[in-house]
Amino acid sequence: MEKTDKIAILGYGVEGRAMCEYLLRHGYSDVTVCDQSERVEGLADGVKFRGGSEYLSGLRDFDVVFRSPGISYFKPEIAELVDESDSQTVVTSMTKYFFEHCPVPIIGVTGTKGKGTTSSLITDILRRGGHKVFLGGNIGVPAVSFLDELSEDATVVLELSSFQLVDLEQSPHIAVVLNVTSEHLDYHASVEEYHESKYPIMQFQTDADFALLNADYPYAKEFAELGSAQRIYISTRQGGSGALWVDSGRIYFVDESDMDPRERGAREVIACKDIALLGRHNLENVLPSVAVAQIMDVSLHTIEVSLRTFQGLPHRLEPVGEMIVTGDVMKGDGNFSVAFYNDSFSTTPEACIAACATFNDLEKPFFLIAGGSEKGSDFTALGWRLSQMKFLQKIFLMGPSGVRIGEALKAGHTSCVEDGSVCRLPVSCVTVGGLREAVEGAVAEARSLGGDSVVLMSPAAASFNEFKNYKERGEVFKKLAGEMGAIGAGL
Repeated sequence: MEKTDKIAILGYGVEGRAMCEYLLRHGYSDVTVCDQSERVEGLADGVKFRGGSEYLSGLRDFDVVFRSPGISYFKPEIAELVDESDSQTVVTSMTKYFFEHCPVPIIGVTGTKGKGTTSSLITDILRRGGHKVFLGGNIGVPAVSFLDELSEDATVVLELSSFQLVDLEQSPHIAVVLNVTSEHLDYHASVEEYHESKYPIMQFQTDADFALLNADYPYAKEFAELGSAQRIYISTRQGGSGALWVDSGRIYFVDESDMDPRERGAREVIACKDIALLGRHNLENVLPSVAVAQIMDVSLHTIEVSLRTFQGLPHRLEPVGEMIVTGDVMKGDGNFSVAFYNDSFSTTPEACIAACATFNDLEKPFFLIAGGSEKGSDFTALGWRLSQMKFLQKIFLMGPSGVRIGEALKAGHTSCVEDGSVCRLPVSCVTVGGLREAVEGAVAEARSLGGDSVVLMSPAAASFNEFKNYKERGEVFKKLAGEMGAIGAGL
């Protein structure tokens, strides 16, 4: 890429802005931002702008086109340029550019869910172990914004979505591939296309690299065919195989130091109950994080300290408040609490199932708030699993997807009765007009229950019917939880 090239940046979100700033800082003066908005704020002097519905037209006017993650690689205007063998326009992305110019090892993390938590936990462990670590990608800071700061002793951890991986021609030194199911079918034409978009995380690895896979899921066999990295398997199932596994409530790993290589020894990492991250689903984030730390020569003691203290990210099964309800002393009733958990990042059925299973396993009565905007998710398994959870008291359903979740619950209960999985009445559901109504209804039901319980917002859906994103939804839930707590305290 020459300083005189005509450069287009498609999309002026977080990554688009960071790419624009980077190019200007490095002396590229002919930069045009193309965005579907009619106008954008904060353009630097000299940066041109193309906006509106035709923002992707005329891309052949440019020498280089940087695609932002939110703009599909498969859009006809982009796909045509990529497929043209004689095209004079190079189509790239910020992530691709970063991989091509990053001077230090990259640890890449992808998966349908859990990649943010896993990336952050890896970073926490490595920093405690004395490593200089930069965390970016789909979480926090766009990677190109710290490219100039990377010294030879640094390590980069990147959370990578399918949108960022799809056009890569290089793979990270360590690839962590969490469970890959179905997601973003509003963006991808099929589940197969979604999976294939993630292939580059391992596709270009060599035998000097490492790839971590979860042996408990079917995707592992599919991804194991990619590249030639050393495979490291983890398993969260009792008696599972692999380099790290869970058995009898404890995490173990293979210890081959100072041993006959024909023998297999196991050492304990930590008891699961001592891990600060709540929920058994988080073990799927913990185990690969431990494996990465071991590859990077972090001590077992340092790993254990991190696991005992790292409490996760906002909007991921996050405790956000408690309401203390004073019982009627004359009736002999004691005080009880209603705890609020914000799982707004749960935008898939699988994430909602995992959150609900956390409290059902703890035998904690809970009220679920679910639903939101549509993105084509299949709620069949959600309906079936929730119908089996005996500690689920009631569900408050929001938005267009709430209707389909309710239908899946009815079908799930029927299926469970027919196969003998459950014999109780169907889970009670109520449709509400929005989040406030859902919280107020859940609190009223929790007070009537008269004992300790949980109000869990784990939507299993996107938020765009009521909020601009999952973060805003989570912040509003936190505020409502605070209001409920104040009411309970009589403030």
